[in-house]
Amino acid sequence: MVKSTFRDGNYYRSVWIGKRTVKEGECAAIWGPSGRRKLIAGPQRVRLFFSHVRFLDRHVADQNQYLQVQFRDGRKEHHRGPQAWFRDPCVHLSISTHDAYKLSANECMVVYREAPPSEAAASHLLIADGLPAAAAAATSTSKDAVVDESSIKISAVGVPGSVQRRIVRGPAVFIPGAYEWVHEFSWHGTKLDDTGKGSKTGAPGMKKTPHALKFHKLRQMPDQTYISVESVRTVDDAQITVHLMVFYELKDVERMLDSTSDPMGDYVNATSADVMKFGAENTYETLLQRTAQLSDIATFPILASRMAQTGFELLKIVYRGYSAGDALQTMHDQAIAKRTKLKLEADTRQMEQAHMSMELGCKQERSKAEMELEAAGRKHQSEMVALESEQCRQAADADHAQSLRHEAEKESARLEALRKRIDEELRFNEALQGLGVDLTQYLCIRGEKEPDHHIRLDHGPGGTRGTSGVGTSTPAQLHLKLSK
Repeated sequence: MVKSTFRDGNYYRSVWIGKRTVKEGECAAIWGPSGRRKLIAGPQRVRLFFSHVRFLDRHVADQNQYLQVQFRDGRKEHHRGPQAWFRDPCVHLSISTHDAYKLSANECMVVYREAPPSEAAASHLLIADGLPAAAAAATSTSKDAVVDESSIKISAVGVPGSVQRRIVRGPAVFIPGAYEWVHEFSWHGTKLDDTGKGSKTGAPGMKKTPHALKFHKLRQMPDQTYISVESVRTVDDAQITVHLMVFYELKDVERMLDSTSDPMGDYVNATSADVMKFGAENTYETLLQRTAQLSDIATFPILASRMAQTGFELLKIVYRGYSAGDALQTMHDQAIAKRTKLKLEADTRQMEQAHMSMELGCKQERSKAEMELEAAGRKHQSEMVALESEQCRQAADADHAQSLRHEAEKESARLEALRKRIDEELRFNEALQGLGVDLTQYLCIRGEKEPDHHIRLDHGPGGTRGTSGVGTSTPAQLHLKLSK
């Protein structure tokens, strides 16, 4: 067994004659033969003679903790750390270490303390060691005054007094006084199977039970919780469970404390009343058709009114669905499956028709496009033919104009040559006239038509020469045949 460095309250010895070493960090209570006690704080070595030795337990608190010291005379004190105390069994009944309450933003706590009703009653209630009566009275005048618990000796019982309540708001680190106690809330909540603790929000479908949620800190910020309303009966005697999510916010803590001890239970009951009323006004089918109204705050007047009475504000309600019995759920599931199947078949047929219509439309558009493309081709071809014809006409016109120009030029050249020839003939005739030539006879001879043929007949002295070349004295016979 490993020995501990420091001995604690489990170490108790009866020593006849001996000695003990009290190390630094230890403290021991020694009772002598007379029964008187003395405390020995280490480091120190003590001689013992018919004595009882007991080492003391050490209690430590850090900055976020405090020591609760219960004295044997009934007093109780709270001391905030960091500090350490040894528990003296002759003085202290118990010493325990507790964590301070840490409040974040939008969190608060409710703290109570018993205080005297007036300055006169304070002198009877408090008897202090060395505390003047005026100081004791001044300590009790203010509602929020802080009493020095270390100076209080006796608290009288039976004297009329009052309990004061105050709200500590965060962010803060709060340590209650010795005569203060923190309000513990016990609300409806959901028991978690894994931790065994209660949850305010819970989980969908889980039932809220009384006193399942115990806590000290309130949250003054938007919050939410799941509520399942069971056994909701419709007009046609169908039984279902409606699942909701309620969003709320704590606005007035004082009104909540004065109005209810379990607001969550009140809200569960108010929500159940509103949902029961809504279910009693509808059949099973109409309820399913009107489930959107379960997300409307106007459908929950009882819940909204109860929240307003207890200092809360109803922000929003969300319908999360419903659940029914096995038989009803089976029938409903079968009906849903059949409706879904019919709807899917109708959607399939509709999609097929839409697909066929789309194909037909595509074909029509394609045919129209082809026709337009063919018409455009023909139009282009006609335009090309017309353009080619126009070009041919323009070329023909250009050729004709050029030929006319050429003919004109030829005619002009011919006329010029004729003019020059006439001028030359005139000059020639004038020269002949100057030479004494009879121009009239000359022109007539010149103007006669030239013969088409010239026939020459030769007749020599030896007679006519025939084709054989032999001369004869026979007179020649002439046969003349002119071709046309």
